[in-house]
Amino acid sequence: MLTDNLCMGCMRELGEEKVCPHCGLHADFVQESPLLPLRTVINDRYIIGKAISSGGDGVTYIAWDRERNVAVAVREFLPLEHVTREFGEKAITVKKDSSLVVHDGIMAFLDLWRKIARLRDLSALKPVIDIVTENNTAYSVSEYIESITLRDFLLKSRTGYLGWDQAKTLLMPVLSTLATMHEAGIYHLGISPNTLLLGRDGKLRLTGFMISDARLTNTDYNAELIKGYVPYEQYDPNGKVGAWSDVYAFTAVVYRTLIGSTPDDSSERVVNDKLLIPAKFAEVLPAYLVSAIHNGLQLQPEDRIRTIDDLREQLSGSPSTMVTNKIKYETPIEDAPKNLEQPVTTEDEETERKRREKLRREQERKQEQTKTLFITFGICVAIGLVVLGGWLFATHEKSQKDNTTPTEDVSLVSVPNFAGQSYTRISTDEVQNQRFKITAKYEYNNKVDVGYIISQSIEEGQQVPYGTELVLTVSKGTEYIDIPDVSGKDYTDAEKTLTDAGFVVKKVEKSNDGTHQAGNVIASTPSAGTSAERGSEVYLQVWGAAPTTTSASTTKSSSNFGIDIPRISDLF
Repeated sequence: MLTDNLCMGCMRELGEEKVCPHCGLHADFVQESPLLPLRTVINDRYIIGKAISSGGDGVTYIAWDRERNVAVAVREFLPLEHVTREFGEKAITVKKDSSLVVHDGIMAFLDLWRKIARLRDLSALKPVIDIVTENNTAYSVSEYIESITLRDFLLKSRTGYLGWDQAKTLLMPVLSTLATMHEAGIYHLGISPNTLLLGRDGKLRLTGFMISDARLTNTDYNAELIKGYVPYEQYDPNGKVGAWSDVYAFTAVVYRTLIGSTPDDSSERVVNDKLLIPAKFAEVLPAYLVSAIHNGLQLQPEDRIRTIDDLREQLSGSPSTMVTNKIKYETPIEDAPKNLEQPVTTEDEETERKRREKLRREQERKQEQTKTLFITFGICVAIGLVVLGGWLFATHEKSQKDNTTPTEDVSLVSVPNFAGQSYTRISTDEVQNQRFKITAKYEYNNKVDVGYIISQSIEEGQQVPYGTELVLTVSKGTEYIDIPDVSGKDYTDAEKTLTDAGFVVKKVEKSNDGTHQAGNVIASTPSAGTSAERGSEVYLQVWGAAPTTTSASTTKSSSNFGIDIPRISDLF
């Protein structure tokens, strides 16, 4: 299959379009260092495309497998605090004093992905198909599955959260995969709605694997931690991580899925723990489920559910769990004494009791009606006061319009200055993508490096609503143009052709012995077919006018009066 026409953003056919109709990537997009250049080939097999995520121990790219003709995901070990890569280069350069860290990191990276590769049959993992060492670093290659993150799926849902029946169908199969991973000695330490991907087949798959040091503080790596889903032991330099750490993170995902909000981060809870399940959810969720969430989100590992199997059991409401929950959360009700003799009630007494009971219910009904009437009246009065107050406030605001400075809308966000920054970093910044709908347009610029932002559609400091489209103008670097072949043309026509193409034309006449057409172009420097920077000078060698004197003596002595034209090469 020909790959020249593949979009490097989604690995679909681009056709004749400059902007991909599938993913919106511009055909002239340049991936700047330290990322791999687009179309770099790894292991003589995988064509590297656009980076789709970065952080922790490296970068993940979409890529094309030339052997199988399918898209794949390639993870590159690229800890930016320890390595660099020059623009256009493939190999990384290790920074000073980082050799040992990078060596150990590559070994840990290879060990992690080899373990994951052995678990390719697990339903909630993307199968690993290759592991490569190249360019002074290491790569893992996994199946690429079209999907969206669980986070985006929840945000696009009508309420922002799911009921337990739907959530259970999505989440519970992941627990089986996690349990097997733990048996193989793999702890994820980064489970969140961002690392759980929902495929077109309706299955969740766990992604975002990194070496453990990239998920912990106080290591040689910049920790990749998602607030709200990190147990406190991952913040604690002396903390010990294990299966219980993934239990906390997964339970936090359950909480987010059912409640619609991210739980308070453990670093905040350890100071002031206010984490609760809101009453409107606690009333409808099964008691065993509320208990499981409570037990899975305990701050101290020793108080928390310890294994994935135990978490699955509690989330499933197994009989033993139900008993535990009943003892813990229900108030036992004493049975009425069975052996006490009950008093005998006569028929008249029973009739009188029923009459009094009917009278009591009637009084309660009237009291309820009276109460409802007062409440309704109070609501009407309150509404009237609100309407009146609103009218008075609006009138006052109108009269003071010229003297009042409007207060800032809490839904607005201030636009920062992106000029001079890397577009790749900004476009993959989760925070900025939450604030703005970031799109790019590309133009040549010989003053701004390739891939860096030249300008933006909204000025710095402007207050705009969340989700406003922000168009960033990104540099494509210096524009180079092929020099057209104008040899043999009249100089005037040749000059127009080159000027229209963006060049500055300089004329250099060459002596004509009368055998050439005056004014015709001989050649150009730089020569036709080569590329030159737009706006640069192109020198045209042109035949000069033929001599008007035919006298031999005059001709022989003409060197005393003629002008020697220098060679074009002598001008540089």
